Amino acid sequence: MTLNCGVRDRSTRNRFDMHAARLFVVLILVSAGAVNADEGVDSEEATLLENTARAILEKHCVDCHGNDESNGGLRLDTADSLNAVGDSGKQAIVPGDLEASELLVRVLSKDENTRMPPDGDRLADEEIESLREWIGQGAPWTGDPRAARQLDPRTRHWAFQPIANPDVPRRIDAWSSHPVDRFLEAARADAGKTVVEDASPRVMIRRLFYDLIGLPPSTDDVVAFEANWKASGPDHAITQIVDQLLARNEYGERWGRHWMDWVRYADTAGDNSDYPIPQAYLYRNYIIDSLNSDAPYDRFLIEQLAGDLMPAKNEPERVRQTIATGYLAMARRFGSLIERYPWHLTIEDTIDNVGKTMLGMTLACARCHDHKFDPVSTREYYGLYGFFASTRYPFPGIELFKAQNHFASLLPEEQTKAHLAKFADKTSDLQRQLTEILALCELKAQDNARQSASASVDDQRRMRSELDGMLIKARNKGETLAKHLQSIPEYPTAYAVSDANAIDASIQIKGEPTRPGAVVPRQFPDVLGGQKLPATAEGSGRLELANWVASKDNPLTARVIVNRVWAKYLGRGIVPSTTDFGLRGQTPTHPQLLDWLATDFIAHGWSLKHLHRTLLTSRTYRLSSNDNVDPENIHLTHQRRKRLDAESIRDTMLFLSGELDTTPMNETHPFPPRKEWKFTQHHPFKDAYDSRRRSVYLMTKRLTADQYFQTFDGPDRNVCTQTRDQSITALQALYFVNNEFLHDSAQALANRLPKSLPDEAKLQWLMQHLLQRSATPMEQAWLLEHLTSARQNVSEQQAWASLARSLFRLNEFLYID
Repeated sequence: MTLNCGVRDRSTRNRFDMHAARLFVVLILVSAGAVNADEGVDSEEATLLENTARAILEKHCVDCHGNDESNGGLRLDTADSLNAVGDSGKQAIVPGDLEASELLVRVLSKDENTRMPPDGDRLADEEIESLREWIGQGAPWTGDPRAARQLDPRTRHWAFQPIANPDVPRRIDAWSSHPVDRFLEAARADAGKTVVEDASPRVMIRRLFYDLIGLPPSTDDVVAFEANWKASGPDHAITQIVDQLLARNEYGERWGRHWMDWVRYADTAGDNSDYPIPQAYLYRNYIIDSLNSDAPYDRFLIEQLAGDLMPAKNEPERVRQTIATGYLAMARRFGSLIERYPWHLTIEDTIDNVGKTMLGMTLACARCHDHKFDPVSTREYYGLYGFFASTRYPFPGIELFKAQNHFASLLPEEQTKAHLAKFADKTSDLQRQLTEILALCELKAQDNARQSASASVDDQRRMRSELDGMLIKARNKGETLAKHLQSIPEYPTAYAVSDANAIDASIQIKGEPTRPGAVVPRQFPDVLGGQKLPATAEGSGRLELANWVASKDNPLTARVIVNRVWAKYLGRGIVPSTTDFGLRGQTPTHPQLLDWLATDFIAHGWSLKHLHRTLLTSRTYRLSSNDNVDPENIHLTHQRRKRLDAESIRDTMLFLSGELDTTPMNETHPFPPRKEWKFTQHHPFKDAYDSRRRSVYLMTKRLTADQYFQTFDGPDRNVCTQTRDQSITALQALYFVNNEFLHDSAQALANRLPKSLPDEAKLQWLMQHLLQRSATPMEQAWLLEHLTSARQNVSEQQAWASLARSLFRLNEFLYID
């Protein structure tokens, strides 16, 4: 008998060959009855069995089930993990019990989906027999040469360490006393870098207006700011204008749009028919109002994850907190059938967005297997999954269930009961019947999946037929319920979540819900604290989860948001990969500054407005964008030039033309009556509603993107958009030549020109409004020449509109210096 134990050292291999020979003798004695297996073997023989088994596991198993990877929640290299239950819910090794030991079952399996090892590297018969003997004798395992309890090196990654509170570096010179600048100056000094000159007051006010409210300053704003700058100095002028802008409603609209990018806000559901959600605007307005009121960021997160479970002082607060969970409801919907509706995909989308937006982690990678790079296991993923599997998501309607269901009432409880009283019994009964038959369908699907590998073709056909029959019954029951729900008079509701039956989720083997594995208790990932839901907890546990996410002890949450805000102002994050702080993400360029900002942010009550003030009053933010020395700008020697985003371009043209409606939108879009909705997979919802309000209030769809936002790199409404592209395409140039909206805006701007002024004064008026500066003598000559040429072919107003369109195309108009 020869065992290839995968040991390269010759002397060690010789010892294993000796052990193998002695084991062969033991096996013969056992089979002949000379040794009673029930009585076990002596210590020397136990060591022999153990060493041989270890060599086999090392050769065939440990690459996938060891310290680096523990696929299936299973490790086969340590004493304390051998008897653990894997993700499948079964114990790999049950000492003394061959039939219950899943390791042997998988090794012997002929099913390609379950057999191990999976890559064709089958165990030899002698190796299988050795494992049988080892397990039969109690699977002895002494010592732990692989140091199992040693800390996973991935957990030592910088992002998973507690937030430090570094001292602000001493002032190197008198350039700036601002804490942010002192961190950056220390790094610049080490790298031998120097900064450029400060930006001019005109550049600064334009930069501040667009960064904070997404609109240009008026001519009066520019004049007042320049006078304040000259009289009181730049520090005072900037601080004053920042406070003024933060107090404006447009601040919440601008920064609310950023948050909407990250949480993939849309006014439709994303299913095959892309059903509209008229109530979605309530969550959008919640975001804007929260930012304008400077709601503490930690509470902002908690409300969105579990606002419905938080205590409320009064009815308006209850309504607000309920609407806040629109964040969870906003998870994308899939499919078009009520039977076998893929709720698992909606939950997976939820976890993915919580990870990227709030934690800066790619949690979705652990859905089918342990995360390949970060210390998050499949078991921990489904520990999170349980919180949302215990949550009832609202149902927006689909092709074969044309009704809203489980939306949250915004009426007081007694009024809700009174409104629904005569419908309640039938609704409850139909809901119960549908839930029961859907549960039976799910169990049948899982049973079919378990039996299909060993079933005959005829049996497989029979099982599918039985399941199809049950699914048809579920569809019919769903259509009955939908018709009943349509008959209920409409009342105020929110696209929000509530608690469902609290459950711990089963691991889905390879991400397949029809292959349930071990049940996992709800918990936070170990690397972030590993808090487990107390046994006494009631409900879904989302409130506990929300508090863990927003805890000051969580090493990620504060770092992630200060980094995102930094990236918006400085053009690139201190951690450039803003949604991935894990091992595959990019390392921070200034880690001490990042931690100082996070610490300062928490110390000031998680105030986003305080964070804005801190960054915007730094001298680094004030630098000009003129630099050729540090192109990547790693050391922040200058400011990055940024193109206006799609919303700012549109809003600016409306603002300049005098047609921008600045009133907040506190009503839904003009969707057709719900009883008329007949959207299908082949004829999804595609309506569009024009508006003169700010772009943040435009109705947005998931399946059919608006052409304008596609042209100017708008966000993907289906996923977390961490950073928008800044492409330069021919379509953008053609837009500024041919688009009807642009022509109308230019004409409206031309109509605003003071008619009593001479051409030179009109031209300066136009330049001040578009570019916040006067035209140079050379520019004035060129523009007047264009005007003269245009007058030969079109009317006076059209000639000025042509001139306005030319100015709209300038880089100076489209980019912020």
